[in-house]
Amino acid sequence: MKTDLKLLPGILQWKIGNKKVTVINDSHFTAGEGYLTNLHENGIADFLHESYRPETPTLTTNVFLLESEDHAPVLIDAGMGNKLSPDMNGHLLEALHFIGLKPEEIGTVLLTHLHGDHYYGLMSQNGEKSFPNAKIWVSDLEEHYWMDSHHTNSHDVQNAIDARESLDLYDRLEVSENKFLKGITPVPLPGHTPGHTGFLLESEGEKVLFCADILTIPAIQSVMPEIGFATDADHTKAVNTRKEVLQKAAHERLLLAGPHFEFPCLSYVKVQGDGYALIPKQWLS
Repeated sequence: MKTDLKLLPGILQWKIGNKKVTVINDSHFTAGEGYLTNLHENGIADFLHESYRPETPTLTTNVFLLESEDHAPVLIDAGMGNKLSPDMNGHLLEALHFIGLKPEEIGTVLLTHLHGDHYYGLMSQNGEKSFPNAKIWVSDLEEHYWMDSHHTNSHDVQNAIDARESLDLYDRLEVSENKFLKGITPVPLPGHTPGHTGFLLESEGEKVLFCADILTIPAIQSVMPEIGFATDADHTKAVNTRKEVLQKAAHERLLLAGPHFEFPCLSYVKVQGDGYALIPKQWLS
């Protein structure tokens, strides 16, 4: 008898106060050292080997689903989608189906920034909305950077075109001054992109900061925070933001969750030498 080796979607659910946080492992790709900047002279292959990680840096991508009685289901980012299919497919829609949530039930998609692995999933290959009833939020600064700036890099030019095509499908989430979704606060985290934004979730005394791409390959950048990523718009600012967030998290025992953290993502931080160590939150059923 043939054994079916197909894996179930990567999903883990956490309770934060009165909110349910579902971490969904959407995709991964092999980044390679060429994606890393400010590397040490000897590279990082030996370090990765000693850390039991692939010797070619590999980036994973996760999407977060927030559910509570305070609001309709919220996604933080939309994942890879199927724009790059068949070479790379996001598993977000498959995961939502697995947990019994229909795409039309999503009320809001909060975008941390406008790099493809965070917004491609907004649109199907047919050019239709992936989440028919959702509104989206992206910082004004981020949208301006991609839509109104003159980009010279061909990859950035194409990304701006793709981002506009996806964003034009959706209405924006209307927020008044000092009022966002209940229990959720946007947190500017500039550097990786100008409008790069995290989201602080607070509920019944518990907190978790969805910290966007402050760490693209955590196994490397937590230990060596001065190492950047090729898509950083401002390397110096990205490094400073990374150090500030990690230091704050270590000092305040603040729980972090990043789209590129190793699944299942939720981690505390402690200072370790000249860098930091991520301590996974213990999952209790």
